Amino acid sequence: MKDGEDAEVILQKHILGTAGLGGVWGNIDQKESINTILRALESGFVAIDTAPAYGEAEFLVGKALQQWKGAAPQISTKVGRLKSYSSDKGIYDYSAGGMRESLHSSLEVLGVPHIDVLFLHEPDAIPVAQAEQAVEQMIEFRAQGFARKIGLGGNHPSFKKYIDAGVFDILMEYNRLDGCCIDALDTTLPDCINKGINYWAASPLHMGLLGSRFEAFTQSRPDWIAEDLIKKAIALKDIADDYQLSLPSLALRFLQCIPYEFKIILGPSNQQEFNNCLENIVRGPLEKEIYDRVVNCL
Repeated sequence: MKDGEDAEVILQKHILGTAGLGGVWGNIDQKESINTILRALESGFVAIDTAPAYGEAEFLVGKALQQWKGAAPQISTKVGRLKSYSSDKGIYDYSAGGMRESLHSSLEVLGVPHIDVLFLHEPDAIPVAQAEQAVEQMIEFRAQGFARKIGLGGNHPSFKKYIDAGVFDILMEYNRLDGCCIDALDTTLPDCINKGINYWAASPLHMGLLGSRFEAFTQSRPDWIAEDLIKKAIALKDIADDYQLSLPSLALRFLQCIPYEFKIILGPSNQQEFNNCLENIVRGPLEKEIYDRVVNCL
């Protein structure tokens, strides 16, 4: 671990994501998902990220919060992408009325009076003609107290002007800062820090490429994964094997070596996957020798 950094500090840098727990990556056992959320809170997690688009996730987070007797965690959710059980087939409504209905539904299902962080989900899917209205609605949510902070939740090429203008408090990106892709390291991450915007890195295992879907994805590459990322993942697996580490352990601990302040959103689908993540992250950053080898192959 870094000097002066203990397990509690490390856990506070991580957020429990709920896409897998809600059913986006396959069938779930609702009781198992609820128990996983409770397990994360008992372990010291202080923040949960969810969304209407994550299947049953908001409902299950709400059920877990009803049972939880400790300090209330920070809750983030999203508007714009509607309920579904698919990671790659979104249903969208970025109208002002649709966003308001989505938010109020989230508040009711989660059982909370406000959202700590409300994200505009998948901003790059917003039609150009609706972008300004959607941003204005997000600002209104914050002004009305429905959301303490607002953010962009998803990759956002066409929304840079709003980031530059300081409209959003938080930027969440996925698959842009992990063990096989560090595009954000020289672009959005330092840019956010310079502008005083918090940065959240989602999917640290690159949608499973560096985790449970390594074999499947490397044997039959999905269209959304570039060929060079497959090669990098295979190279990382070789490094992990050399040091008798699991590939997920290598990937999760690699992110702790990056010398910037940002949050990491984990995405377990059950308690076993959460326990594996927890065991790995509390081990702290990689040794310098391993980190250097990872960087050299990226």
